Amino acid sequence: MIDIVRLMFEFGSLIVFSLLQVIIYPSFNYYSKAELIKWYRDKRDQIYLFALLLGPVHLTSVIIQLVHKQDLYTITSSIVICALWVQHYVIIETKHATIIKGVGSLEKAKQAIKNNNLIRVIILTLLLGWTIFRTVQRTGFWLTTN
Repeated sequence: MIDIVRLMFEFGSLIVFSLLQVIIYPSFNYYSKAELIKWYRDKRDQIYLFALLLGPVHLTSVIIQLVHKQDLYTITSSIVICALWVQHYVIIETKHATIIKGVGSLEKAKQAIKNNNLIRVIILTLLLGWTIFRTVQRTGFWLTTN
């Protein structure tokens, strides 16, 4: 059951971060510095809250799975997921804060956000593929034939 829960959270995370990469971040190029700061201050970036809500439950499901079984998949994926959430809070959120404060180079902050999110999307895609593969192997109801 924890495999299915984890699969749902990895899929949800991938969807949210992909939407950010494809829709939100490219739109930053069409805002002036003042407009982008206003956009953030008006709380129009609420999709980030969904991503932040996914984090603790996603990490909890990974830890439960790691306690249940320690193998290459659970250990590696646990480290990767923890690293991705650390990246989110340490790098990406600080760049968003830089934009909100209106300090520093707006272009550098926007580019850093896009690049770091793209790395996260690629890693989550690979991890989701690995999770799907493992979940199909471990559960019998995925590919049953009559």
